[in-house]
Amino acid sequence: MYIDVSMDIEDGMLHWPSDPAIEIYNYSQISKGDAANNSKITCGVHTGTHIDSPKHFIDDGYGIDKIDLDKLIGSANVIEVPAELSVISKDFIEQLKIKKGDRILFKTKNSELINAGDRNFHTDYVYVNSEAAKYMVEMGVVLVGVDYLSVEGYRVGHDAHKTLLGAGIVIIEGLNLFNVPAGEYKLFALPVKIKDSNGAPARVILEK
Repeated sequence: MYIDVSMDIEDGMLHWPSDPAIEIYNYSQISKGDAANNSKITCGVHTGTHIDSPKHFIDDGYGIDKIDLDKLIGSANVIEVPAELSVISKDFIEQLKIKKGDRILFKTKNSELINAGDRNFHTDYVYVNSEAAKYMVEMGVVLVGVDYLSVEGYRVGHDAHKTLLGAGIVIIEGLNLFNVPAGEYKLFALPVKIKDSNGAPARVILEK
């Protein structure tokens, strides 16, 4: 069974406050006498479900087209974070008994907002703090996925991004894990191949 855990990209959808709004324009329409239906999209590369490359926070880091495909495809664990937690901390992650090579997708109460199609940006989303990021680097995690638009908190700095990306850990943001039970899956996370880009929208699929 395959489960699509990607957000729909649509006109006016939820986006990071400082990023461009998503606009989809149908510039050619059969209903208006044109030969074919054609559209253009205006958006940032960190739109919807997307993957960050090291270049996002490391100026000489590699782009999205250079991410190792072996990190993007393979077994992954969906970890359910208790609803009372507002931060994914080192203390919480230490309980998970993670190991080298793990891919971890954190399912939090954020997924309720994503699944509902809430277009309002919420600053109080659940996030990964810097100590947790450092711990995952130490443990050899290769991929971290979260269910809101950033792995770290709103206006708390960029330490988590820099720590994870600096270690070559793949970051997936904007997952919709609302209907996904905790457990092990096979992950397929393929970003649009934009040369030297700091990020790209992605279609992310889980196989049970």
